[in-house]
Amino acid sequence: MTVTSATDAGPSRRSDSRLGHRLEHADRAAETRAPFYRQFAFWFPVGMYAVSRLYVFVAVVVLAKNQIALSPGLESIRIAYPTPADPGYLTAMTNWDGQWYRIIAENGYPAVLPTLPSGQIDMNPWAFFPVFPLSVGAIMSLTGLPFVVVAPVLSTVIGFPAVYLLFRLVDRAVGRWEAIVAVTATCFFIASSIFNASYTESTALLLVVTVLLLLRARHYWWVAVALVVLSLTRNVVMVMAPVIVTHAIVRWRQGDEGPQPVRWRWGMAALASFAAALTFLWPTIVSMATNTPDAYNRTMQAWNIQTEIKLGLWWQLLDEYAGVSAQVLGVAGVAAFAWWMLSKHSWRWGPEIWAWAGAYPAYILLVTSPTASRVRYALLAFPMTLIIAWVLRLRWWDRYRYWLLGGILVLGAAQMWWWTQHYLIIETLGDDLYP
Repeated sequence: MTVTSATDAGPSRRSDSRLGHRLEHADRAAETRAPFYRQFAFWFPVGMYAVSRLYVFVAVVVLAKNQIALSPGLESIRIAYPTPADPGYLTAMTNWDGQWYRIIAENGYPAVLPTLPSGQIDMNPWAFFPVFPLSVGAIMSLTGLPFVVVAPVLSTVIGFPAVYLLFRLVDRAVGRWEAIVAVTATCFFIASSIFNASYTESTALLLVVTVLLLLRARHYWWVAVALVVLSLTRNVVMVMAPVIVTHAIVRWRQGDEGPQPVRWRWGMAALASFAAALTFLWPTIVSMATNTPDAYNRTMQAWNIQTEIKLGLWWQLLDEYAGVSAQVLGVAGVAAFAWWMLSKHSWRWGPEIWAWAGAYPAYILLVTSPTASRVRYALLAFPMTLIIAWVLRLRWWDRYRYWLLGGILVLGAAQMWWWTQHYLIIETLGDDLYP
């Protein structure tokens, strides 16, 4: 049964806006009988994503005029493919890690790990997971198109089904209003320009949402397949283990384990273990392909990325910014989020979204370093948008929630412009800013 947002905030029809009531209380049966392109659940997420991508296109066309010329040998940034100043939209969308993906798409992975004079492993393509760059390479081979065309276009196109399925997931699990907010806030998130770039964010979002949808639908064999693809796309598959465990616990407590409960429990345990074990799939492939023990971790160390728990680094970062006051605010923020996750408001999301909402931020704090890339990583934390949806449904401003959501969209667009200019486009080598 789908729980709508109206049950949580409890507005009456008299207090609700006409637009809100029409959108959020639509006749679902009649909607599904209409052609798919006329269904709100299709054209809204696709249209919102298209508008946001057009905005990013305009922003990059304008901002790329200020990009400096990049040539090999620069000390501040590793350049494999030199580019002129004002390189245009497509080339600008292959900045930073895009160059590494280009190496993989055009040349594959090296059989021998490069080493520095000190004997340490140098930066190399094995640090990057294969699904996206090898897909780009396959399309390049079939079409004859260059990387600077295929990679940004493919990343942008993959975002369409990702955002559509995101809307579908939230709409079915929580409600129509929450789905509207989730799509709007995701499309106009500060770092969402990366969906247009030669990065894996759109592919990862598509796979995460797909796994959650398949888990809700109890298509467990397909969940296993999607987990394998996710494990070769981004290093986040371990987060799916607690999601699967939560899904299993809720079904067990509800007495909804099917005709063979013991067999089902063993199956869920195996699936959760499989998700956790897949964390080691790519590192194992790297070691076997290069005949080098611990090759993946040694490669990551070339980027100064260590394998220990990173919570202390976040604590240190807060201290560097504003001392004890920032640390107190950080602890308060984590405590407030924990309280929220234990409240009835988050339980409405269903076990799959709820577990991802808790496990993925924990993964960010414990496993990743506090660098600029964490803003980009937050794109996969889409359940956070459901908190925004709840706040906008509070009785003080519920009637004006669509106007407020429009204000969030405008604010997000301004932030996107700023982030694109200062992080994605390379205007100077003096600042340590990267997406």
